[in-house]
Amino acid sequence: MAHFPPKESLLSIYFQVVVAYILLNFARLLITPANKTKLTDKYAEWIVIYALATTAATSTKTNVGQKDVIEEEMKVILRGIYGDFPDSVLLPADRDTFNIPVLGGAHPHVPMGSSTPIGKADGGARLHHVITLLDSASNKHAHPHGASACEVWQKIGGAAPVEASELTYIGSTSNAVFATDFVGTDAGKPVYYWMRWVNSRNEKGNWSPMFSANVQA
Repeated sequence: MAHFPPKESLLSIYFQVVVAYILLNFARLLITPANKTKLTDKYAEWIVIYALATTAATSTKTNVGQKDVIEEEMKVILRGIYGDFPDSVLLPADRDTFNIPVLGGAHPHVPMGSSTPIGKADGGARLHHVITLLDSASNKHAHPHGASACEVWQKIGGAAPVEASELTYIGSTSNAVFATDFVGTDAGKPVYYWMRWVNSRNEKGNWSPMFSANVQA
């Protein structure tokens, strides 16, 4: 079964990452529409109550208590979804994102290295970017030892991001190529990307250098 981060700030990021990942992959992972709706509805509640409970001006005993209840409800929903996964559909990137270990005993832990992904976005197609990546240490199109996937985050439009809170997680890949699409209203806007390696314990590597491309109309 999945291991949830013990620190609440990391747990909130975990919720953000896995909900986005599930929305991108629910058909392949055989997640029912009912479970998808249940998860997204509960996550919408989490976003609101977490902000209220962790902001000094609105952090009341009632808000904190409600946050704790919704946190547990989120975990219950995710455990139910994870429990329905057939092992045959789970890819290494799925296990890494959800932090679901392979059954059969513990494996030696390989710590995260200091290298980062280096990315390049090809924005030549209409409303579509293709990202290629390599490892900064090996200069190869493969994740480094100790990592098993690469998280991709983006910001659409405006000024270049200066901190991670400005970014939105859009998916993970264990391959050297990642594609993403846009809506028509994004045409002409710059899109900024940050990436980082992750491992099977949901440990995160260093952020990559930022790269960007415009969305073609």
